Formats: sequence, structure tokens, C-alpha cells
Amino acid sequence: MADRKPIVYVDGYPQELATGDRLAGVGAVTVSATQPSTATTGDLWLNSTTEILSVYDGSAWTEPNESESFVKVQGTTPSSGISGQLWFDTASNQLYCHDGNGWETTEATTYVQATAPATPTEGNYWWDTTNSRLKLLLSGTWTAVAPRFSSQASSPSTGVEAGDWWYNTTSGAFSMYIAGSVNAWTLVSSGGGSSGGGSIRDILAFG
Repeated sequence: MADRKPIVYVDGYPQELATGDRLAGVGAVTVSATQPSTATTGDLWLNSTTEILSVYDGSAWTEPNESESFVKVQGTTPSSGISGQLWFDTASNQLYCHDGNGWETTEATTYVQATAPATPTEGNYWWDTTNSRLKLLLSGTWTAVAPRFSSQASSPSTGVEAGDWWYNTTSGAFSMYIAGSVNAWTLVSSGGGSSGGGSIRDILAFG
């Protein structure tokens, strides 16, 4: 398709608008990776790298106050971005926001797997399928969201966290796992055998 210039009348004769000329009151549109070296108020510039549309206000290129121009939808990390720009990752269905330095997730990611995630970010959740426990990443450490309750004849020995409860089905005793210098199951209520059990009142009064 031919690249045609607008037709204008000069001295009563029609002719194509010269490349270096421009219509009064009509802004020019430039599509390039770098901003135009010269511009007039109202000119538009589409950055072919960031796909951001800017308008010249007479002294600088500014971006229209519309969120649509800030959103990228793709399955791979955008090669560039500006502060406040959004990116929806179609591969993980996650929404990210650019903070001026890089892309940061706007919502917590939940992993469901047997081993700790390799590249998590602060505030992510992990359902540990090995130990059937939900954990939250706080200050770089996976922390159990809630205590786990076990009901069995022998004390749990794997995946144990501070504050976990264990009901001994043989003796009827309740124990709590104390971490730190103790790192052991601590008896809360001795119970009365499999037919007796510990007192709920004793458990609630513990500590």
C-alpha cells in the first residue's frame, strides 16, 4: 500500500503535503523506540519498545492518565517497564506491577508441592503435601500458618512445628510440641487411658 500524503490546496491548486510540512492545529504522530527530537504541543509519540503512548504538552512528553496504556498481557516477562505499569502473566495467571526497578507480584502465590518452592517471594503460601501443612513465607522463612493436630499411638516425628498438638490414643494424654531449647513433646494432660482421655479444661488452661 502506497504511503500517501494529505492533499492541500496551495494558491488554488491541489497538491500533496510535503514531508517536512504540517497542518496547523493538527498534531503529528511518531512511532519509534526513541522520543522525537522536535515536537509541537499536541504531538503524539508511541514508544515501539514499551508500547506506551505519550503526548507532548509543550515542554515534555507525558503519558495519558489512562490505565489501559499501562497494561501488558503476555506469558513471558516484559523486557522493559516503567513505574506503575501492570503486567498480567497468562502463563501463571498472576498480576504484576512495575516498581521502577522490576516486576513485583500484586497478589500472594500459593504453591502446592512436596518440597519448598525454589524462587518464592515474601508473602507467598506453600501447601506442604509431605507434611499436610500450610506455610507462609515471612522474612525469608517458611512459617506454619496454624498448628497441626495428630491423633495416634506414637509421637509424630516428622514435619513437627512449635505449637502442634498430639493426642496419644493409647494413654489418652495430650501433648504440645515446644520448640527452642526444648524441641520435644511436652505433656499437657496425662489423661486416663484410651477410655478416659485428657480434660479439655486442662488443655485450655495450659500456659
